[in-house]
Amino acid sequence: MHEYEAAVLKALKSTKHASIDEIVEDTHLGRDAVLWAIDNLAKEGMLDIIREEKEQAALTDEGKAYAKSGLPEEGLIQKLANAGQIYIKDLDPTQRSIGLQWAKAKGFIEIGGGSIKLTQAGEKALGKETVEHAVLEGIARGDVQHLQKQHADIVLELIKRKLVTIKRNNAITQVKITSKGHAQDIFDVRKDEIDRITKKIIVNREWEGKEFKRYDVRVDVEEAHAAKSHPLRDTINQIKDAYAKMGFREVSGPIVESSFWVQDALMIPQDHPARDAQDTFYIEDPQNIDISDNMLLNKVAKEHERAWNSEWKEELAQKAMLRSHSTSVTARFLYSLKDIASYELPIKIFSVGRVFRNESLDYRHLADFYQGDGMIIGEHLTLANLFDTLTTFYSLLGMRTRFMPTYFPFVEPGVEIQAFYSKRNEWLEMGGAGVLRHEIINAAGKRFSVLAWGCGIERIVLMKNPHIKSVTELYNNGIGWMRKR
Repeated sequence: MHEYEAAVLKALKSTKHASIDEIVEDTHLGRDAVLWAIDNLAKEGMLDIIREEKEQAALTDEGKAYAKSGLPEEGLIQKLANAGQIYIKDLDPTQRSIGLQWAKAKGFIEIGGGSIKLTQAGEKALGKETVEHAVLEGIARGDVQHLQKQHADIVLELIKRKLVTIKRNNAITQVKITSKGHAQDIFDVRKDEIDRITKKIIVNREWEGKEFKRYDVRVDVEEAHAAKSHPLRDTINQIKDAYAKMGFREVSGPIVESSFWVQDALMIPQDHPARDAQDTFYIEDPQNIDISDNMLLNKVAKEHERAWNSEWKEELAQKAMLRSHSTSVTARFLYSLKDIASYELPIKIFSVGRVFRNESLDYRHLADFYQGDGMIIGEHLTLANLFDTLTTFYSLLGMRTRFMPTYFPFVEPGVEIQAFYSKRNEWLEMGGAGVLRHEIINAAGKRFSVLAWGCGIERIVLMKNPHIKSVTELYNNGIGWMRKR
């Protein structure tokens, strides 16, 4: 008798019957080992296996598609949000036959004169995942039993929509010991049986004269999940590889910074709304961080007072904070350059790191997230160079971009980087870019041109992984979605 079989019999001799989980807990064996032993003992007539037919929800092909891409009514209200009003004849077949029906049933839309528009309920639902969609995603992840209990009515609705089907399987509920099992000597154990092959066993020929454990490929085993890297880490690595291919080198800097490096050195006015506590995380200990370079402080102060026509206060620049963007890293590098003539131009650098903003959380906003920054220092650089660089960078990530004119305090001119988000059929803001202001260059005491940009990393993850509906999922403690991706 194998030691696993002996352990199972010993556990059942005291309890007479038990579930698989109870035997696993009592014997301290793995679930696969217990299932193997039970199967062998049952074949020998030492155990009786009691099975029960169980119903379990599973996704249909249509349900799997909606779990990834979203329900038709979700896509319809998003489309309405962008267009304001849509004629029914202009809807695609799926939205016209399915999305329209369910959006109306849920009170998301009003229909009149052959056109549709959002209701207040529809506006509230924008950017929020419906319960039905959450259940579909949960079933796709394998969280079936919990969802069937907590959202039984939703599961029934999804069954009616033919997005979910019920599968029946026979599961072992109890294992009972027979009289033959009671009579079996559990001390008759084969200790020298080999149940796994190792390098040591082969090299030392320890297998000679011993028996090998028999394997039965028909025995039920626990589902095995291969290790997978996190999509956020994958994307960060892809970003670093893209920059490396383009000749950039990586720089880094502190997370806890003075307001000087995060804001003042980048010509953000001291009365700018972004510097309020409602948008920024200031630190109580240390409350201030001194800037030792008085000459640099004086230069920055003069540029601020000249550009913004207001008094510059050193005590505001000394306030300690969690950096709200990682441009502070590239700013430090820029101001640290001493002899530009000793460098081969252009100088191309990038950074990737965590930043912190007092944001309201939604599908594309977090308070603690990753940001990537890039900078090119050279001569006679223009927006054409910037657009070419960013188009190349994002194309290496498999993304399509466009640029819209906008305002940022530290660049002039400035542009917003947008990428096409095919899942929602919309252009999504990725970050800001532009030609660095001449006041920053003057304060650094340099004579060259600088291109700078920054982008949110989680948004890139969102766009490269269609199964991820919200950036908040990346920080979910559950790993079910990781196993299914």
